[in-house]
Amino acid sequence: MRKGGGKAKGASFERDICRRLSLWVSHGQQEDVFWRSAMSGGRSTVAHAKGKKLGAQAGDISCIHPVGANFSNWFFCECKFYASLDFQGLLTRTGKLSSFWLTAWDESHKYSKHPMLIAKENRSATYICLSGAGLHILNPGEPVLIAPSLDIHIFDAEKFFKHTQPI
Repeated sequence: MRKGGGKAKGASFERDICRRLSLWVSHGQQEDVFWRSAMSGGRSTVAHAKGKKLGAQAGDISCIHPVGANFSNWFFCECKFYASLDFQGLLTRTGKLSSFWLTAWDESHKYSKHPMLIAKENRSATYICLSGAGLHILNPGEPVLIAPSLDIHIFDAEKFFKHTQPI
């Protein structure tokens, strides 16, 4: 990948996830329910450091239509697309995926939300990661992987969007 290409890859992935989440919560009717947060959630992070809570801008994905308000009130959504997520690191709480999950977990709790990490590695499927509490809200079915020490339940995104009812 050319220098700086990772940023473009991540932005493209976020746009695709916004479209997919939008179609999911609107039952296939709208592609524009969610969009990328200002500064990939950085606006909210800066405000939080000043004692302000901008929960609507927290995370990588923001709701821009009332249809998605219920989802965005419950979930803090982060998107990551890397060459390798290091799934094996879930066993030892090390590596990229573990780090991304722990960060999403910490950030989501600042805004009283549940973490949702949507992750993809090169030439692989997209995965949706939820905590145990998030499972009770969405009821997404059987995960492809669980790491109990991290309270992370990982789902194939295609199956998730097809079989999980939005809130």
